[in-house]
Amino acid sequence: MDKLRLKIAFIGDSLTEGIVGASYFDILDKKLPQHELLNWGKGGDTVISLFRRLHEINFKPPLDIGFLWIGVNDVFVKTSWFFPPTKRLRGQPWAKSHSQFQEYYRSLLELLQDNITHIFTLPPLLIGEDTNNAWNKELTVLSKIIHDLSVSYPNVEFVDLREHFIPQLASKNISPYVPKSVFRVILDALFVKTPEELEKKATERGLHFTIDGMHLNKAGAEKIADVFLKKILSKL
Repeated sequence: MDKLRLKIAFIGDSLTEGIVGASYFDILDKKLPQHELLNWGKGGDTVISLFRRLHEINFKPPLDIGFLWIGVNDVFVKTSWFFPPTKRLRGQPWAKSHSQFQEYYRSLLELLQDNITHIFTLPPLLIGEDTNNAWNKELTVLSKIIHDLSVSYPNVEFVDLREHFIPQLASKNISPYVPKSVFRVILDALFVKTPEELEKKATERGLHFTIDGMHLNKAGAEKIADVFLKKILSKL
């Protein structure tokens, strides 16, 4: 790619939208003012609701680079009895099986590959910073599905975000904190916004890269932005 101004889309859920926690997108937007960065994140999106939402987006002209980061909510919905009815009310159905997740993720790639020159796919990162909990083991399964699908497309590159976090967490004191209430997440979105507030909340909960086991604190957002920036620069 030798264009002076690239169109780069970031496609995902609340981690991309940047509402709840720190925003890696805002960091990248400041570092790449010469390019057009598009934030196509929506809080709570699953692989199914994202696929449906993308049909409403006009991709013309095609984009140069896309980052597809989705999947955590397909597992997070299982962490509390309260989340499934909430997801239904919001019109965000989740994959009920690995095969359904695979089916919809493949459909996402089929849709995007015709509209984006180069796609980076990312695995869902964390549900709690205890990487041995049941939810993170489930994310490992989804990560392999995403990896195996990605290698089937010449313009898709899998980026293992988890390798930038999990080894570092292995050497730290780990908190079991995972949000069990949607109201807790809403309160964090409303009242925990500045870097200082985010750091204080993460510290209170014994967390290192997130404020609640999922959404990023400043250190987590900076690490994600650094990984993404290197991938963008590799395509210039």
